[in-house]
Amino acid sequence: MALGKYVVFMAVLLSGFVAPAARADMEGHGAMVNGVAVSADGRRLLSASWDYTMRLWDIAQQKELKVFDGHTASVNAVLFLPDGKGALSASWDHTVIRWDLASGKETGRLTGHVNNIAGMSLSRDGRWLATASWDRTVKLWNLATMKLERSFEGHEANVMQVAFALDDTQLVSVAYDQTVRLWDVTSGKELAVLTGHQSSVNAIAVSPDGRTALTGSTDGAIKRWDLVNQREAGSLPGHGMFITSIAISKDGRYALSGGGDKLMRLWDLKDGRQVRQFAGHEKPVWSVAFLPDGKRAVSGGYDTVIKLWMLDTGKPVSASH
Repeated sequence: MALGKYVVFMAVLLSGFVAPAARADMEGHGAMVNGVAVSADGRRLLSASWDYTMRLWDIAQQKELKVFDGHTASVNAVLFLPDGKGALSASWDHTVIRWDLASGKETGRLTGHVNNIAGMSLSRDGRWLATASWDRTVKLWNLATMKLERSFEGHEANVMQVAFALDDTQLVSVAYDQTVRLWDVTSGKELAVLTGHQSSVNAIAVSPDGRTALTGSTDGAIKRWDLVNQREAGSLPGHGMFITSIAISKDGRYALSGGGDKLMRLWDLKDGRQVRQFAGHEKPVWSVAFLPDGKRAVSGGYDTVIKLWMLDTGKPVSASH
């Protein structure tokens, strides 16, 4: 049976996790960091954690600014809204909460899933939110009305992540059923089922032009997909253990990946070459993101720590005060 990253998490949990000693990183979460998101100006960071909270950070000072405590289960994914004043958090409690970042107050809640919401994606204009759930569906929400627009059904197991593609006319989803599926946003029709992974598919990232996707699996493989022609277009070998997260840079040239080997890796998508490894987490890397400047990146780990890295040297960045 295919194992997803949350199944892997439970196995690690039962093996006896001991929290590391305090270090000079972004620390404050009481459990693993499931997701990270960077603001458009590169100054702030949102983090999601198994400790049921979303947190807002000052990146330069690596300082916690605010804790958002409204979910009743693990927070799995976070996003900034385009205006930079609001945010979204998705949780195992089956809901998405909309937040006002200044006040820390909840301003809305999306309900409709009947199981864990593992991932979400925002359209470029900020009008639409897509969510991926263990209820085996992808759902599309109108953020202006905070109402459900439609559901996409076809996956045969837990859906782990979803992303907008091809000028936001399509959605791409990945699941425990080992498939990558393409959907028409307007009609809800399933357009293609892409196969090739040998185990559950946990992570996806779509290129800025919307034409290429990278997916990461428990089988340790990162695959590249041509979404226009709906076919596999290569792979990025290297991790050898389960992949939990993938990100693509703003210019589409580079990718980041994190996984069970405790490493974040940087890839050159022009030739598929691994550029650098980033070692420092004491447990699996669970979330990764580029900063808009293209020079730095962040990673969140099972060790509860968020790290800021320089991409050109592979070294962690010290806080500025």
